[in-house]
Amino acid sequence: MRVAFVGLGHMGGAMAAHVAASDHELTVHDTRAEQVERLVGAGARAATSPADAASGADVVSIVVRDDAQVLAVTAGADGVLATMRPDSVLAIHSTVTLDCLRRVDAAATEHGVLVLDAGISGGVGGAEAGTLLVIAGGAADTVESARPALMPWASEILHVGPIGAGMAAKVARNFVQYACFGAVHEAQRLAQAGGVDLAEFAHIVHSTKAIELAAIVLRRGDATPRPPSDLGERAKLLFEAAELGFKDLDVAEAIADDLGVELPSLSGARASFGPSLGLDVRP
Repeated sequence: MRVAFVGLGHMGGAMAAHVAASDHELTVHDTRAEQVERLVGAGARAATSPADAASGADVVSIVVRDDAQVLAVTAGADGVLATMRPDSVLAIHSTVTLDCLRRVDAAATEHGVLVLDAGISGGVGGAEAGTLLVIAGGAADTVESARPALMPWASEILHVGPIGAGMAAKVARNFVQYACFGAVHEAQRLAQAGGVDLAEFAHIVHSTKAIELAAIVLRRGDATPRPPSDLGERAKLLFEAAELGFKDLDVAEAIADDLGVELPSLSGARASFGPSLGLDVRP
């Protein structure tokens, strides 16, 4: 296939390098000449603009930073849509808003171009290893059309729904990670203020599988909390678990106040703990 990459940073450059090593024909563009030269050395063609890169391409991958850059390199005056042929695929790998995706999709539709909301997860290490997870939103046929161009740098391509679903899934996944970072940091501060060595605290967390147990929430097939009357016999067990959890959160707040430690995440944890169990109840 003829593949184009616009954006050759840490992620895009590594992804494009895998395409260069494949049987596909690669064209690349970036504002940084040294990034382009590295890919040219691996067999890619250097383009003078996003539009030049996309000319004749079957799949165009966009790996730039934000909404403004995505809109500029896709629908801008010299963007890829100016030269993309009908039924070719425009894959947006950048983390952007749903409004940005809608605007790109609307502009692409005018040109007969198919858009793939193709969020990626796995970090720079995954990009370098060629093991990124693609979380795709768009038409199923579009995913399949683009699959051969994505596989050189991906270990798995998941189709999760229409355009926007891929981005929603990716940022929801990232929210899990970043929220956990914050919660663990606050817990460390609380333990340390109480005189606990953080290496010992890490052992406590790991040996009791605190982080792993939190993932039990992922087993629920529906994130909508239910009133107790809808839960039948399970309601009593869930109420008991909720009561213990709320009690522990109250104790955590009391100890934090005693030690002078701020826990910004505590109010959010208290508000979402009941719903996380499936109960439409809050303290």
